[in-house]
Amino acid sequence: MRLRLVFNSIGKLLLLEALIMVIPLGVALYDQSPDWLAFGQTIGLTLLVGFLLGLIRPKGEFRRREGLAVVGLGWLSLTVFGALPFLLSGTTLTYTDAFFETMSGFTTTGATILPDVEQVARGLLFWRSLTHWLGGMGIIVLSLALFPALRQGVFLYEAEVPSPFPDKVVPRLRKTAAVLWAIYTGFTLIQLIALRLAGMSWFEGTIHAFGTLATGGYSTRNTSVEGFHSLAIEVIIIVFMFLAGLNFSLYYRVAKKRSLKPLFSSTEVRVFFGVIIVASLLVTIALSGSYGLSLGEACRHAVFQVVSIITTTGFSSDNFDQWPDFARAILLFLMFFGACTGSTAGALKIARVVVLWKYACRQVRKTFNPRQVIPTKLDGVALPPTAIHAIAVFFFMYMAIFVIGTLGVSATGVDLPTAISAAASCLGNVGPGLAAVGPLKNYGVLHPYAKWMLSLMMLAGRLEILPLLVLFSPRFWHK
Repeated sequence: MRLRLVFNSIGKLLLLEALIMVIPLGVALYDQSPDWLAFGQTIGLTLLVGFLLGLIRPKGEFRRREGLAVVGLGWLSLTVFGALPFLLSGTTLTYTDAFFETMSGFTTTGATILPDVEQVARGLLFWRSLTHWLGGMGIIVLSLALFPALRQGVFLYEAEVPSPFPDKVVPRLRKTAAVLWAIYTGFTLIQLIALRLAGMSWFEGTIHAFGTLATGGYSTRNTSVEGFHSLAIEVIIIVFMFLAGLNFSLYYRVAKKRSLKPLFSSTEVRVFFGVIIVASLLVTIALSGSYGLSLGEACRHAVFQVVSIITTTGFSSDNFDQWPDFARAILLFLMFFGACTGSTAGALKIARVVVLWKYACRQVRKTFNPRQVIPTKLDGVALPPTAIHAIAVFFFMYMAIFVIGTLGVSATGVDLPTAISAAASCLGNVGPGLAAVGPLKNYGVLHPYAKWMLSLMMLAGRLEILPLLVLFSPRFWHK
């Protein structure tokens, strides 16, 4: 392990974080809020540590091992320092809560420990939503676009944007990072303008645009999007949640070919859209039946909540924890499903689910016809056995971590629905769960042990497990 290279790279990330933190500092100074001092102290300390690490002269070039180390330790370092404004301002009473809130932001989970976000200073609200936006596309990907010195960055890119089907938009990695961030920023600005026209203030529009495109879910209202009581706002957020749930590389292909064919020809996109339609219809039936809503209101809440959960955004337009058990069961199932690969969403991702389903069907057919050669295909391309094995291993590890997380949280004394939904929500980077961590409640009631465990699960889900797990392997650190 070339630790000099790792520490030098982490130093650059911390310097970038300190510079970005100047933005919420400006918001705090504009509001004449006392939390500006917390930002000032954090920026100073982060700059100091980043500068000292940057003085370490790197030796050698990036390999996969160094890339994994920088991504895993980099995200942890960014969270460690990014949590300080919450603690130093007194917004959180313990560092555990500050770390949980910041990790939830960077990993675009949206789970909060704050009981009353409407009383939190705007500088801190802006910072926690900015962590959403940075974590959505990836702060390491942003660094690749900004720092030419990060040579051999392909290993950083692959570690932070893990995918069963790696796909660079353009041949040069730095240009790929720049193109992805340009698309991401463009969508954010378009949604911000749309929300402003729908009646939101510029500040609240920015917060919700950050949360939507990053599929994060932090809001300025205790009741989330429900607090605006606006159909127009809900429709805008539904549209952009759906767009954020698609593979961002497809947008580049659409623009390059000037055709929507890349979207319609993608099996993953078609399945994603189909799942949304079916789940929305089922939830609408449940809400218009035993829940007593009119068909129009039931459809409105069903579509919003289904899109919010499957894209792992976590916004809510109603207290879905009070919905019928059948509707809640569908939402819990969607927490595992996730959106498309190459999106800002979390969970398993549609492509993996499709491949596992096709492979399972293949095995059934080979049971009664073992000599038949049946390739497993996606979009007409036969997948190599290594790709299928990697997806199967990822699924096993994902479910194993979910089970361990559920047992760990339940061991702290909470009820089983809370433990199951909290583990599923944090590992899938969804945000709200059921029961004690429902959409109108928060994670502040959990034991500190559960918060630390769920924080690590958020990071595991965001980095898709392996970049975090390898840090705990002694052989990983050997020369």
